[in-house]
Amino acid sequence: MDDLELSIGGELFRISERNQPPGRLSYHFAWLNGPDQGTYGFNVGLSQPSPMSREELMAEARGFVEAFYEPGGIGEEDFPDHKPAPGDRPPSAG
Repeated sequence: MDDLELSIGGELFRISERNQPPGRLSYHFAWLNGPDQGTYGFNVGLSQPSPMSREELMAEARGFVEAFYEPGGIGEEDFPDHKPAPGDRPPSAG
């Protein structure tokens, strides 16, 4: 898969598919407008060799953003100065 860019509630992600041994797939989600000047993100590893659909990738990113911004979430604890994308609210808030 070529890199895929998605917007989830105004939050921008670049998703890269990677092959892991022994033939399993993983995905790296780079949060382009996230904290730490866009260097923050997360990985999802699969136990089967089947690729994730676009909808599944979007659901992973959405769940991450919701958890990041929820009360007591990573954002509140580790990145208190980071705010949601201008003009947009996190998916869980709208």
